[in-house]
Amino acid sequence: MTTEQAIHDVVMIARNGIDRVIELERDKASLQAEVTRLQELSDELFSAIVAALSIAPQDSVVYGVLDDAIKNI
Repeated sequence: MTTEQAIHDVVMIARNGIDRVIELERDKASLQAEVTRLQELSDELFSAIVAALSIAPQDSVVYGVLDDAIKNI
C-alpha cells in the first residue's frame, strides 16, 4: 500500500466517522424533541385528570378511577 493510499484510507475513515457523528446528533435532537412533546402531553393529561377529579362527585366510581390515576402518575 502506498503512502497516498494509506492517507486516502484514513481520510475516508475519518469522513465516515464525522458523517456518523452528524447523523447521531440529528437523531439525538429528534429524540429530545419527542421526549419534550411526550412530557407536554403527559402534563396536559395530568391537568385534565386533575380538572375532571375536581368536578367528579367523591362518591362516584369515576372519582376513584381518577384518584387512582393521579396516584399512579
